[in-house]
Amino acid sequence: MAKGSITMRVENLQKLLDQVQEIDEKGRKAVKATVRDVKSRAPGWIAQEVTQVYNIKKSEITPSSGKGAKPKKMAGSIQVRGETIEEMTITYSGRLLTPVHFGMTPKTPPAGKSYTLKMQVVKGQKKVIGRYKNTRTPGGPYSERSHNILMGTGNTKADGVGYIPFQRMSRTRTDIQKFTTTSVPQMITSDKTSEKIMTRLQEETAKRLQHNLDRALGK
Repeated sequence: MAKGSITMRVENLQKLLDQVQEIDEKGRKAVKATVRDVKSRAPGWIAQEVTQVYNIKKSEITPSSGKGAKPKKMAGSIQVRGETIEEMTITYSGRLLTPVHFGMTPKTPPAGKSYTLKMQVVKGQKKVIGRYKNTRTPGGPYSERSHNILMGTGNTKADGVGYIPFQRMSRTRTDIQKFTTTSVPQMITSDKTSEKIMTRLQEETAKRLQHNLDRALGK
């Protein structure tokens, strides 16, 4: 199980925080409101930055929101902790994902036909990850080793995943290895996204604090 954390280090908020301390009670209310805002909105901000780079649906890395919202199946989990802006920490957890989450084609093996298995983890970078040649004869032996090919998961649910890529490692039928890619924590903390995510968090948090401060002061 992989994990990745983002600790809020919002340097450009110091000037606003200094103003808040001077305003006392109204300022404290503004900070509390901002913490609530960030806790609820940060996952969405982060997901927007991630999905600009990675070919994964925003809904898969954003928890349900709003009153009465039902929990949904996600590609990873998220926890937001901290009662102040300075100590707020956003932690993502999640397993390595299969290509199903990244535009895998085909989604099911075409009956009796050869196929080339592809995925696109990073947007604009489609890759071949396996090939299947329909050369087996009925009753013939299994190959010593195969490419990554689609095998059934046994999941018959309407929203379930019926096939994912596996690689046969030997002639033993059960000697197979699942093909996985990256995890949500790795996408969050990668060189491709981490700097943009932190910048977005700083900018959006500053906006919310200014908004709540103006509101508290009746501006």
